[in-house]
Amino acid sequence: MQKLPQVVIKALLMLALVLLLSQCSQNQNFSKGRVLKPDEAANLADAYDPWVNRKPPRRDWPKLPPDRLEALGEQSLLDRDFESSLFRFLEILKDNPARYDLRYKVGVIFLLSGQMEAARHELACVLLHRPEMLEAHEALGLVHLQEKQYPLAIQEFQVVATQDPKRAKARYLLGVSLLEAGQAAQAITHLKVAVDLEPRQVPPLIALGDAYLRNKDYPQALTCLKQGQSLAPQNQKLNYHLGLVLAALKRYPEALAAFLQAGDEAQAYNNIGVHYFMEGSYEEAARCFQRALELRPTFYSEAKANLKRALEKLHQVREKDG
Repeated sequence: MQKLPQVVIKALLMLALVLLLSQCSQNQNFSKGRVLKPDEAANLADAYDPWVNRKPPRRDWPKLPPDRLEALGEQSLLDRDFESSLFRFLEILKDNPARYDLRYKVGVIFLLSGQMEAARHELACVLLHRPEMLEAHEALGLVHLQEKQYPLAIQEFQVVATQDPKRAKARYLLGVSLLEAGQAAQAITHLKVAVDLEPRQVPPLIALGDAYLRNKDYPQALTCLKQGQSLAPQNQKLNYHLGLVLAALKRYPEALAAFLQAGDEAQAYNNIGVHYFMEGSYEEAARCFQRALELRPTFYSEAKANLKRALEKLHQVREKDG
């Protein structure tokens, strides 16, 4: 199974971290949610032991009361020491398995650690007993999204968006899930709400611009990405998508400038060369691919292959024109 692009994974995991850390500084605030069907929850949560295949805590850790363990676990979370936090929370859960607030945090720690099966089991257990916990629906949706299980991700985020329509991050995640599922038009609806709710958040603007781009509404895509650029001019992901939109509008010098802001110079010339190639401007494409090779002569196999194709097409056109 292919994974999501690294830039998407990084953004989603950072959001998972925000969701988790936000629970360290506030009391639980549950809203109504969808009750999992018994067999659905059981299939995910049954016969799962988070201690299986886990190393024991360090031997020099003293035996501490639960409230002290929890305080240390929370501090470890804030310090992003997930391993220490995990062991402290699990130590509490051995004697207090019904602490579903802690099980939620354990599930998100597993998510952040890339342990998707463990995260899925733990979060399903939480939702079996606390279906009203919207944070757990969001976290489980993130697990499904990273595993490219888009219908399941969409289902979890829809639960949250339905129960709390003004929850911007749920709208954003729902939009991203729909976008990755190839439903750009539906994604636009939810991403617009996310942007309206939090207009200075850059990730929803990037996602909305990407959705308009995939929907071939280039002027709207440009508007969104320009708005994002005014907030974060150095954001590489934003500038990459801006380059794509400008190239689609055949504004190639501006597109090249955006691609240059998105990464290294060789990649920028290769990107713009691809658009010239798709347009049939093989000579311009060849120049761009050649420039990419000059900038990275040893390592840039992609530009070399692209240059070969562009020169072949150019030769065919010249032979045809006689």
